[in-house]
Amino acid sequence: MHDADHDHPPAPMNQPGGAIGFFRAWDTYSKVVAANYMFHRELGQGVSDALHQRFGGRPFSLLDLGCGDAASLAPLLEGLSLMSYKGVDLSQPALALATQNLARLDCPVTLVEADFMSALAAAEPRDAIYSSFAQHHLTTQGNANFFRLAAKRLNTEGLLILVDVTREEGESHEAYMRNYCVWLRETMTGLESEEQDAIRDHLTKNDRPEPASSLCALAQHAGLRVLPGLVPHKWHRLMLFAPA
Repeated sequence: MHDADHDHPPAPMNQPGGAIGFFRAWDTYSKVVAANYMFHRELGQGVSDALHQRFGGRPFSLLDLGCGDAASLAPLLEGLSLMSYKGVDLSQPALALATQNLARLDCPVTLVEADFMSALAAAEPRDAIYSSFAQHHLTTQGNANFFRLAAKRLNTEGLLILVDVTREEGESHEAYMRNYCVWLRETMTGLESEEQDAIRDHLTKNDRPEPASSLCALAQHAGLRVLPGLVPHKWHRLMLFAPA
């Protein structure tokens, strides 16, 4: 259930049925986050550490691409010198929830209903760009375009933060799908069988994860340098980039 437009994944699985479909999918995703099935706690700590190390007490602006309800990221931003936050997501119900979750931030908050690539293309320069479980929905060319745009939108001392799934080196797309679905069934035991089926259906129809080495190569070609990241579990990864 890798969502491209969310603080966690983006558009929650499928979004049939408008708000009703959204909240059914979001309820499942909330269970995944609460149970830490996709290592949100470890990845979140890595994001927090990266922001503190990069900016410390220095004021910075942040663009959140695929913010969803912002429930996972919002607590990580408290205590930082955040000058402005802009969140982008395709789901209006998610943005409504994000308004509540971001209310405690002591800075201007802007939320926009849009797809994250269009928002990135139109964005003003930012100190930090954050995207969680969104990249795996892009093609290789889409990823190349993403890194090219991000490199242009980052300020000189900026930081690009990606949280996502990646294939293992040498693992084919077909093998990844097979292996991830088996792991999902054996791991996400707190979900109903219909919920597991919905997640598997979503990822097999929508996900195109690439190996981390491929993403790093695309980022470097776009003018970014790779910083040390975090891999709490082989397919789940925090990747950090800065202007070269």
